[in-house]
Amino acid sequence: MKIYKLTTVTDQVLDAFTRLIPQLAPDCALPTKKDLESIVNSGTTLLFMAEEDNDILGTLTLVFNKIPTGDKVWIEDVVVDKSARGKGVGVKLMEFSIDYVRSKDIKSINLTSSPDRVAANHLYQKLGFVQRETNVYRLTMG
Repeated sequence: MKIYKLTTVTDQVLDAFTRLIPQLAPDCALPTKKDLESIVNSGTTLLFMAEEDNDILGTLTLVFNKIPTGDKVWIEDVVVDKSARGKGVGVKLMEFSIDYVRSKDIKSINLTSSPDRVAANHLYQKLGFVQRETNVYRLTMG
């Protein structure tokens, strides 16, 4: 299995997101090729892909924010194809992203995860993520 930073959005990549995003967030609109290209070219958001035998098995998004209190990094949209779950794909994506952030000399990574994603939450804890005492708020527009 190889993990890599996405630099080019191909039809294979677009097909993978069309398959993977509904497994993570069934009610979300699917990203278009233009959406994914915008992310790849943003300079602040990275897409990491897990691939084996020319088949994309999962993805993870790493978001960098520079704010007055320092550099912040968030892991978002971690999804492994249901056919590949339990095979270490999520672990490899997470470890790759942690190593990447560490190489940038950033001291922490944040993420949120729904409590009903039991396996994902166990993985994050196993990798050393600690649940924070905080409130997460959302204002839905329109």
